[in-house]
Amino acid sequence: MNIKAAILGTGGMGRRHFSSLEKLGIPVTSVCDVSMAAVEKFREDAGADKAAAFDDFDRMLKTGDFNILFICLPPFAQDDQFEKAALAGKHIFIEKPIALHTSTGARMVRAAEKSGVTSMVGFHMRKGAAISRLAELVQKGEAGRAVLFNAQYQCNSLHVPWWINADLSGGQIFEQAVHVYDLCRYFLGDPKFVEGVTANVCHNHLRNYTVEDVSVCLAGFTTGALASITANNCAIPGKWAGKITATFEKLTAEFADHNNGTITFTKDPRLRQEVIQGEDDPYFVEVKEFVECSEKGIETSCGILEGFKSLCFVEAVTSSAKLDGVKLSVDTRY
Repeated sequence: MNIKAAILGTGGMGRRHFSSLEKLGIPVTSVCDVSMAAVEKFREDAGADKAAAFDDFDRMLKTGDFNILFICLPPFAQDDQFEKAALAGKHIFIEKPIALHTSTGARMVRAAEKSGVTSMVGFHMRKGAAISRLAELVQKGEAGRAVLFNAQYQCNSLHVPWWINADLSGGQIFEQAVHVYDLCRYFLGDPKFVEGVTANVCHNHLRNYTVEDVSVCLAGFTTGALASITANNCAIPGKWAGKITATFEKLTAEFADHNNGTITFTKDPRLRQEVIQGEDDPYFVEVKEFVECSEKGIETSCGILEGFKSLCFVEAVTSSAKLDGVKLSVDTRY
């Protein structure tokens, strides 16, 4: 297959993925955004002057010359683009979260299954060196049974205007902490129940700030394993941190981020440790996998169903929080 790419959404992630495609030698032949001015700025800044410019997705889908599509839109802007592209036979990379509502995510899964296209969701943390090493140990059975997953996501930023509006972003759990919720699922499987609590402590004086700025989740799994995940937007300005401690029967992983950390093998009498310091760009790694799988016509390691299940996870947590922490089951049927 002669791969040609299109990018929908000219923000930060669209630009990042363009860079990865450029490194892979994949031409970007079409770029689309609701603002033609944004498209032209993208083409100028990225040196993508050969890419056709569109401000209408349906028109790009009909007339653009591409076979893989990168959907880099904020949650509120998902409006059947994935489903239309899938039914048109385009292979699709979509950024997380895949939608604001699981009903939308379910339609995406059904469309991908019906068309048989390759899909990938942008959970780049899965491709970090530390996460990849732990996944390898788990898959080989060297970690033993999962016991406890602790994670925290923290930052301190107002971000872009739409981000602070819960109706547009879904909130911090949906739009940011979903990364660590996804990693929790990656290692422990789908949760059996969740309990969530959220609050707005540091930003309740801002009239337009309607998302939570602190949250806590407790989750339980059919294996008996438990998880606690916290997030806040009141921490160190300019620093985005996703810290993880994952305890298994035979080892404990303590990660400063997805690329760096230490694994201690607790069944080894010497408490042997493995220090991981990764330098690879996980964004590049995931794009490379997506391109290779699209060429072969096979599914990626993080297809749209994975994105849907992680969406179900965070939606259940936020639903629990709206009910003052009532325990809820997690439904991943579509």
